Amino acid sequence: MAALDDGDAARYEAEMAPTLPLSRTVFEAPTFHYKTGIAFLAWLAGHQPGFTMVGGLQSARSVVHLSEVFALANAARLFPDPERAAAKLRGLLDVAGAVR
Repeated sequence: MAALDDGDAARYEAEMAPTLPLSRTVFEAPTFHYKTGIAFLAWLAGHQPGFTMVGGLQSARSVVHLSEVFALANAARLFPDPERAAAKLRGLLDVAGAVR
């Protein structure tokens, strides 16, 4: 937003461009499960203490999907502490039995 305030539309576009693939992935069909991606990103970014959702909806998206969401959010530089976010993802992958 600072770029727009400065009248620098090109910088704004460059900074926002990586968020487009992320939003397309978070909101892909079935769109109803976008909430899983939002809660996942909030947890990774440290805005909430856990990734458990009412009704078990944290399992509405696959570990593969969530890993892609992580990669796209990381590419968009959305995590305040990328190493901490990566550590949380590794823990989730370990619990899911995903091979690294």
